[in-house]
Amino acid sequence: MVLTGAGKPGDLRRAYEARALGFVSKDRSADRLPTAVRRAAEGKRFVDESLAMEFLQAADMPLTRRELSVLSLSAEGASVPEIARSLHLCDGTVRNYLAAITRKTGARNRVDAIRISRVAGWV
Repeated sequence: MVLTGAGKPGDLRRAYEARALGFVSKDRSADRLPTAVRRAAEGKRFVDESLAMEFLQAADMPLTRRELSVLSLSAEGASVPEIARSLHLCDGTVRNYLAAITRKTGARNRVDAIRISRVAGWV
């Protein structure tokens, strides 16, 4: 069960991948929560309608988990060698991931990819 205020697509996607069944906005009335808990207990999915658009956008996230890891470290200011060491990769592999991230997000460069990903709630 996920109780969220922001409803960022990246957060919703990670919760979905973790097999969460209920997605409820804490900005809505509290009467939605018992319904969501009951549905999840029955093994059924419940998505608060106020989160529906963000939930759909979460499905459109083009980045893999590994790409998100690389991008997150880059967003924290890590250099290519630091990212490589941290994730046990070669420098060239990190550069390949960064190029794929830039292409998949439609960004002009790494900084733009970070900005796009932050706005979308992926990072």
